[in-house]
Amino acid sequence: MVDEKLREMVASEERTLTDASLHVIEAGGKRMRPTVTLLSYKALGGEDTEKIVDVAAAFELIHSATLIHDDINDGGLARRGRETVYKKYGLHSAIVTGDFLFVKAFSLGGKFDKMVVQTTADACARLAEGEVLQNRFRHTNEMTVDTYIKVMERKTAEPIRAGAMIGGYLANGPAELVSELGAYGMNLGIAFQIIDDVLDFVGDERRTGKPTGMDIKEGYLTLPSLLAMKSSEQARKEILRVVREESPSAEELRRCVSMVIDSGAVEKAKGMGEYYALEALQHIGSLPDTVYSRSLRELVGKVLNRDS
Repeated sequence: MVDEKLREMVASEERTLTDASLHVIEAGGKRMRPTVTLLSYKALGGEDTEKIVDVAAAFELIHSATLIHDDINDGGLARRGRETVYKKYGLHSAIVTGDFLFVKAFSLGGKFDKMVVQTTADACARLAEGEVLQNRFRHTNEMTVDTYIKVMERKTAEPIRAGAMIGGYLANGPAELVSELGAYGMNLGIAFQIIDDVLDFVGDERRTGKPTGMDIKEGYLTLPSLLAMKSSEQARKEILRVVREESPSAEELRRCVSMVIDSGAVEKAKGMGEYYALEALQHIGSLPDTVYSRSLRELVGKVLNRDS
């Protein structure tokens, strides 16, 4: 139902807008945001499926818009195993398509009351703040683990948190359980992003849809590289040297990725992901025991064990 709603919402008289929107929407994403929104609604007894599908689709449209804009900012050429919208349709069309998806998302969310609209808007604002914060530390040696977590909270976890809270709220759930669902979404989102950043070093390109080492190539220090820098002065110098470069060579990237893996930083990063996953589980322990609350718990395991 969410996928049908997405296709319905991006239909436009301008064929390029529809084609570019479908290019990112149909690329095989995880649908994490709509999944959490739907399950949170059902877990607290929500029954009007069509209503929550609109909200779930809105969060996926917002996510799709940010992917397009992220790829423009990073000069990304591939995502999910296919050309980025920016590469395939050009800069102008990509920018406008991202804007188009944001507008379509808010046309869905705007049907609801102030809490839903404000929570969604706040999540989008935090997302934008996270993008600016991350970009401030691009190609520099100043990123820290604490700042990394702040970026992940804003860019990845806030929309998941918002979807979980809105799902619980629209189901007329008790305020304390709505808040717990929000905390679940926040911690799940951080765990999801940590594993995503781990896969940038150890993932199979055929599964992830992108080459390893792309974060470093684009000038970003993520959790595995930050932890690797603490392992030795040599690792610190080498990683910082490469991350400062605008266009590091394939050999430099390969050596940097190997250094991160050999340092044991990948295992340490996975351990931090597990910590946030356990925190997420703690916050849904008081939910009614249903197939939906069990699915929320199972989703935590899927996030930790995913390979793409």
